[in-house]
Amino acid sequence: MFASAAAFSKKKPEASVSLANDDILDGLMGELHKSSKVTKHTDTKSGQPAAKKVAYNPFSVERNSFPRSEESITPKASLTVKRGLSYDKVKPQTQKNLTVSSPVSRTYSERSVSNVTVEQDEDLPENEEFNNGSQTMETTVEDSPTESIDLADIGFDDDMVDTSSKPEELEVKHDVVHDNLQMDTKKCNQLISEEILTLGWENVGNNGQSETHMDFTVDNSNLPLVTNSTGEQVLRFYWLDAYEDPYHQPGTVFLFGKVFVDSVKSHVSCCVTVKNIERRLFILPRVKRMNLKTHVESTEETTLPMVYEEFQRIAEKHRINEFRSMKVRKNYAFEILEVPVEADYLEVRYSAEHPVLPSDVKGETFSHVFGTNTSSLEHLLLNRRMKGPAWLELKCPQVPATETSWCKLEIILAKPDYISVSDNQSSPPPLVVMTLKLQTLPNPKTRQNEIVAAACLVHCDFQMDRPAPKQPYQQHFCVISKPSDSIYPFDFRDQITKQTKRMKIEITPGERGLLGFLLAKIHKLDPDLIVGHDIYGFDLDLLLHRISANKVPHWSKISRLKRTFMPKIVQSHGKATFAEKSAVCGRMLCDVQISARELIRCRSYDLSELAKQVLKQERTELDYDEVREMFSSSLQLLKLIEQTLLDSLFILNIMYELSVVPLALQITNICGNVMSRTLMGGRSERNEWLLLHAFHEKQYVCPDKEFRKKQVLPVGDDEDGDQSGSKKMAQGKRKPAYAGGLVLEPKKGFYDTYILLLDFNSLYPSIIQEYNICFTTISRSAATTEVHDDDEACLILPDHDLEPGVLPTEIRKLVDSRKLVKTLMKNSDVSHEQMMQYDIRQKALKLTANSMYGCLGFTFSRFYAKPLAALVTGKGREILMQTKDLVQKMNLDVIYGDTDSIMINTNSVELDQVYKLGNKVKSEVNKLYRLLEIDIDGVFKSMLLLKKKKYAALCVHRSPDGQVTTSQELKGLDIVRRDWCDLAKDAGKYVVSQILSGETRETIVEKIHTKLQEVGDTVRSGDIPLTLFYITKQLTKNPEDYPDKKSLPHVQVAMRFNSKGGKKMRAGDTVPYIICEDGSTMSATQRAYHPDELIKQDSLKVDTKYYLAHQIHPVVARLCDPIQGTDSAHLAECLGLDPSGYRHTTHHEETAEEDLVTLQLTMEEKFRHCDRFTFSCPSPNCGRQIVLDSVFTGNVSI
Repeated sequence: MFASAAAFSKKKPEASVSLANDDILDGLMGELHKSSKVTKHTDTKSGQPAAKKVAYNPFSVERNSFPRSEESITPKASLTVKRGLSYDKVKPQTQKNLTVSSPVSRTYSERSVSNVTVEQDEDLPENEEFNNGSQTMETTVEDSPTESIDLADIGFDDDMVDTSSKPEELEVKHDVVHDNLQMDTKKCNQLISEEILTLGWENVGNNGQSETHMDFTVDNSNLPLVTNSTGEQVLRFYWLDAYEDPYHQPGTVFLFGKVFVDSVKSHVSCCVTVKNIERRLFILPRVKRMNLKTHVESTEETTLPMVYEEFQRIAEKHRINEFRSMKVRKNYAFEILEVPVEADYLEVRYSAEHPVLPSDVKGETFSHVFGTNTSSLEHLLLNRRMKGPAWLELKCPQVPATETSWCKLEIILAKPDYISVSDNQSSPPPLVVMTLKLQTLPNPKTRQNEIVAAACLVHCDFQMDRPAPKQPYQQHFCVISKPSDSIYPFDFRDQITKQTKRMKIEITPGERGLLGFLLAKIHKLDPDLIVGHDIYGFDLDLLLHRISANKVPHWSKISRLKRTFMPKIVQSHGKATFAEKSAVCGRMLCDVQISARELIRCRSYDLSELAKQVLKQERTELDYDEVREMFSSSLQLLKLIEQTLLDSLFILNIMYELSVVPLALQITNICGNVMSRTLMGGRSERNEWLLLHAFHEKQYVCPDKEFRKKQVLPVGDDEDGDQSGSKKMAQGKRKPAYAGGLVLEPKKGFYDTYILLLDFNSLYPSIIQEYNICFTTISRSAATTEVHDDDEACLILPDHDLEPGVLPTEIRKLVDSRKLVKTLMKNSDVSHEQMMQYDIRQKALKLTANSMYGCLGFTFSRFYAKPLAALVTGKGREILMQTKDLVQKMNLDVIYGDTDSIMINTNSVELDQVYKLGNKVKSEVNKLYRLLEIDIDGVFKSMLLLKKKKYAALCVHRSPDGQVTTSQELKGLDIVRRDWCDLAKDAGKYVVSQILSGETRETIVEKIHTKLQEVGDTVRSGDIPLTLFYITKQLTKNPEDYPDKKSLPHVQVAMRFNSKGGKKMRAGDTVPYIICEDGSTMSATQRAYHPDELIKQDSLKVDTKYYLAHQIHPVVARLCDPIQGTDSAHLAECLGLDPSGYRHTTHHEETAEEDLVTLQLTMEEKFRHCDRFTFSCPSPNCGRQIVLDSVFTGNVSI
């Protein structure tokens, strides 16, 4: 498009430029490298009339449709680029000049593409087209070795469009078409100045902001050493992330973090390569030598020298030529019964470069070998006691001969013993934080997603342990590329020039240029933390796929480790694989979608919903058709850029608002894992690391990590592993492995007297402490047997005077630490910054303590112990029943109880008397236990109790000055579930507010009937916003993995959505849909459509009858069921429905969506609450009790 403008303009000869030592511009210019030559103008033959000129169509995409010019255009400005890091040891070789002609438009191309001379890169394809035009230009290209390429000092900010440049005048014939085009341009210019201010970026953009540039030179040969407390010269290093490649570099761990360099007065990125981390095996000797063929023990007792000799022979077979050994005393407390509680082991250490020993290896003189598959990273963190990001002191640092990272500073440690945690733990260094938001479009030909825009906000001084900065970002930029099947608007560059003061925008001719520019900016800015939304679920996978598809050089600049080969990229429905996650090693990734799932409850966790719930702001959503249409005009394209920048700001502010980074830092320091893994989610791994540190300090041999799926799946705990693949979810709801918490049968009805709610503080962690439940205290012979029904009662609890086990001790540390922090928060002299730090700390302690129980019942945990988990829940049921009996003996009415709480009907309307009664019950219950504590959790003025886990109540709050306020508390009702539309929820909320209002029954019923009549009339009139009809349902597996897709409306909608290309819906996503009238006679479940489909298809309209009969009526009818004076038929009549079909209906069914899911349940799931069939073996010689654990069909012989 811009080539046409260039063709009409007159240009003076321009000076060529030299851009040596620049790789990313080299990558961009590689696209211009083509073997075509400059096309010369050929005059028409004498006597022949010239061809008649026609009006040029600027929107044509046909090849050779651009007018030709008589002269080639040469680059204009000269730009010199210097090497940013002075420690580059590679000397550039002799360069040579070559001339490359390329069909590129002068006006169209950005300065960083068309106005510079760049290096030739061997990785680029030579005959790759950049633009469909015949306009050519000659570019001088200098060839230099790849090793000397660096981008540290490229002035990308200067490459943005210059506001001082004057728009180029076009010499064209004023025909009718072009005159109309100019008129449209003037109108568009007026619209931009008026409309662009309403999009939002003008109000939040940091106009005139002072940008922090990260360009400085660091002398790698002169390390910034300091003297520690013992007088040694050390490098003070704050580690943030760690990475290992056990297959290509075994025994090596890369630590990434920050080092303060006095010469530049700043903290710079640093990579520490820790080498020679040895494998450590613990070999358990047998008591007596055993014949491995016959499995018969001899009378010969084994000794450690005998073990050593046999291991030496085995090591030689596995090509382990060198090893060291020593005698150690170790403890064991886990699932292998043959291993003694305490014994002498032979510890063997050998280089990780030698092969891994099989985990099941046994010998005549030894029975078990532990630690065969333990990672080098685990050895490093445990042995050096590195518990999360902290200041380290590094002794004997060495400067590497060749660079292996993109960091500004790089050192090597010859062995891990040179690392020690510093005693001086000052504040963490500031981080460079960058948001990343991608705009994508599916290619209509290849059906693959392509990136058309990327927006980034940068903060170069983010403090992890302080409140969010007042200025959310310091720099911003947006890079844009045209889709492969379209072109830029003809006046887009002129409009970009006018917006430069507001937005920094970089224009690239194609996706390859966009990716190259993005990688260059990431390398230059060197972010420690990249923040995005669904970055693990979509963005990272897409980014790597597109980098690979476009063959963009130096892909590893997305991380901090220099690597040649990209990790294996597979089709994974958009979800990043483990290998892809490691592609950004050294830069932590924060996915606000993952963090929000753990920290808050939302209807869905897409960006629009999070912006609404967390930031209280509305976000404009764009579908693919709208994005594609925006490339038709400059105004719309500017709106797209601004919306992308606003999305980046939403992401950044959500991270600030949820305190994601400070909370992740505290949790990581508590558990002792790697912070990048904490940000990925998954509580099980964090708990695993906490216990690994604890057991390691007490000289225990820990269970080896298993990489295979265990046979028994857990239930009751929602432990989120990092890999929640479709195969795991494809089997539907998981079968209970043991009984969970006790839920008392509720006394249904409406209560207008005060209800007292008492709750045990952290019940399961408290039970573990109260009864000293641990691997080290419970008999292992009982704890390793299978658990059925009440078998947990067979486990013998330890004596009260027994020393606390590791698990109770760790939980006690967490609880005591939280109490101390909450005490500090009550001090009057605490500053706002300290209060924020204390609050984050106590939240981290609470999250960790409450999830400790989960590691016992989580199948994929290294510390999985189902009998212990069953024992904890069994004691919980016992405690709840004892509490209920105690309260009833006090002549009080227990109306409901659930796991760790009970509700008492006080039959009183005096608030002071209620609190007095609550304190009395609290005192009596707490007398029974040493560490368990029950407390008053709430007082309800009135309450509607419908069934188990479903109630609405008016909660009373009394401030210290005696002022009483009320608020609604809704638990488990339809109006708080996401699978009911907002229209039904609003009606339900109104009904609840009337029931809890305290007015007379007649008034309440009359108001409810009147409201329902209004709702019915409004729905039929069509005056309801479309958003109120949205029904949302979460996918529990990938849509294609559902066995019967036709009966599940959200699955059908997701399948149609995925078939269009672009970002796909996967397991865990929420699907919005609307039940519509489409002219068919199909059931309602097969007439579900995505909101976008309803908007675009005129033949569809909302099925109002469905919403009145199957959304509003069921919600209201269940709420009004205990209320006298109305019934289901009367409510239906008020909504305008035929009441005859509702006269004999009952309301004991579950929600409509639950009914649909029930149809898909397996036999095991349907009868999971039934008792197991038990019988005695009929054989007179046996008599063993036989228990059938699963459903069987057909003829089965026993």
